[in-house]
Amino acid sequence: MIRAGIAGADTAMSGELIRILINHPDVELISAFAPGKVGREVASVHHGLAGECNIEFSPDINPQQLDVIFIDAHSEVADRFRMNTDRWPELRIIDMSHCPSLDFDALDMEYGLPEINRKRLVRGCRRAVVPRSIAAAALIGLYPLAKHLLLKGDITVEYACPPDIDTEEKASMARHEILEVLRKTQNSFSGNVLLEHSHEEVSERGLKVSMQIPCGIAIDELFRIYSDLYDDHNFTFTLPRVVPGHEVEGTQKTLITLQKPSPDMLSVTVVADCRMRGGAGDAVHIMNLLFGLQEKTGLFLKVHKF
Repeated sequence: MIRAGIAGADTAMSGELIRILINHPDVELISAFAPGKVGREVASVHHGLAGECNIEFSPDINPQQLDVIFIDAHSEVADRFRMNTDRWPELRIIDMSHCPSLDFDALDMEYGLPEINRKRLVRGCRRAVVPRSIAAAALIGLYPLAKHLLLKGDITVEYACPPDIDTEEKASMARHEILEVLRKTQNSFSGNVLLEHSHEEVSERGLKVSMQIPCGIAIDELFRIYSDLYDDHNFTFTLPRVVPGHEVEGTQKTLITLQKPSPDMLSVTVVADCRMRGGAGDAVHIMNLLFGLQEKTGLFLKVHKF
């Protein structure tokens, strides 16, 4: 069994994570730490766990008892694991805090988007950072084009998501992630990435990203490009028409729609669950890869919102 701990276990995203972990067949949740919550039942904060989880918030986290720690906070306990990785070389660290003040490159953490970095995650990786939801969705939609050197000029990413994800700071960091990955993938790409908020209403789990990209390639060839790249990925699928976001809520799935509004333009639309992609689902997906598990393990069923 994989022995897991959580630093920052009182956040809404950690509640989502706990729900997945306690139903994961290969995980034992050992520690759930949150400042000021020591001794309280986890279900007293995450009410959706009532009757399913009798774990109490722990006074600290002992790394010698763990195989993996999930971080969703910027506290002394969390920083102890981020900054002292050499002390516990076998401990896997998955940071889902999206903390803007941290330099994850300096911390030697892999960018944990499996659709792009799965090989790196399964080949001895010990530390990974969960991407932001907007960045994850946009990159999944754009990566096949960048891989085939098809991106030209500026890219406008129009997105709709819940208000807690759509802050100016989080959008700015998501833009930085998108731009960095695209330029690493397609060295010739010199354009900019512009993020625009859509006024389309979505649920508290909804995430929709739309992009209009100059592209003269036929739609059949584009479907082949996307299918070839994502064919062996278990959660990402390409469709000919846009589907309602509620169809993927509570799942790890990401659905890409490709359409040609004109011969020289490509419309790419991506829908996902923002609490899973860029959140708890990606954290568990990464854990599965780090420990050599089948990547869908523990992620088959829809989770409950808290």
